[in-house]
Amino acid sequence: MEIIHSLKAFPALDGCVATIGSFDGIHRGHQALIKRCISESQERGLPSVVITFHPHPQQLLRDSESRPIRLLTGIEERAHLIERYDPVDYLLVLDFNRGFSHMSADDFAEKVLEDVLHVHHVVVGYDHRFGHNREGDADWLCKRGDLKAYKVSVVGPINNENLPVSSTLIRDHIQSDRLDLANAMLGHAYTLFGTVVHGDERGKSLNFPTANIDPHAENKLIPNKGVYLGRVKTNAFSSFGMCNIGVRPTFKDDKEITIEVNLFNIPEGKENLYDQEVILEFLQKLRDEKKFSSVDDLIIQLENDKKTCLAIIENYRDV
Repeated sequence: MEIIHSLKAFPALDGCVATIGSFDGIHRGHQALIKRCISESQERGLPSVVITFHPHPQQLLRDSESRPIRLLTGIEERAHLIERYDPVDYLLVLDFNRGFSHMSADDFAEKVLEDVLHVHHVVVGYDHRFGHNREGDADWLCKRGDLKAYKVSVVGPINNENLPVSSTLIRDHIQSDRLDLANAMLGHAYTLFGTVVHGDERGKSLNFPTANIDPHAENKLIPNKGVYLGRVKTNAFSSFGMCNIGVRPTFKDDKEITIEVNLFNIPEGKENLYDQEVILEFLQKLRDEKKFSSVDDLIIQLENDKKTCLAIIENYRDV
């Protein structure tokens, strides 16, 4: 999969099959779009293209009084998940700036889909909207395709427990401690890309050494404070672990949130993770964060948490 960050850098093609969207989360609905794009491209013998935007349009378009949108995936995570599921030929990441936000649906179709990509087929979601003031939608694009002689396929909603899968609902699930429902809608564990940084080594002193992870994406949606079963993936290994998100109230009580993971199976010689880029998957929440009356009580709880994690792992199946 080739990642391209501007229309000027996009290669000259005789045609392609493309799909468009913010794709925040690469959830099961997004996966259906991408699978359809790939299948249509293979049938036609044309390259497949996923068009997405960075930053997320809502980061720019929300008014100053609104709370900033919390992202399920930064652009790095989106690219990783697309390649993990169904690698397309090209991922086109368009800079969503003020000028771009004022581009009409007509201009987007002409300048992006037709003049640069020379689309033969476009795949969009049933609720997709684009162009200034969201004036373009699936019906509008179907009519445009008829006029310009390319096909448009509209993919309907993908449901989970009778609810359409959506990035908004997944955010709500994560913020409401319904990680199981969020992961079911995602079709994979909720992920966080980050770098291992130095902490105060408090966990090491408790015989629970941890890797402290600093997220890459700005405005990343971090799950609520608490203890989770997680899994960390690096270039060298993958390991389940016990993840804590919080302020470590037994030792201090401030507003700085830390994300730290006690890994269960680090291969010999791979213990030094500082400055390494890792992927953290949130698999299941065990409990809320709490303040303990003593360090000994905390250690007893951590030992019990680890036993719980190990019991879950024995029967664990990927989402």
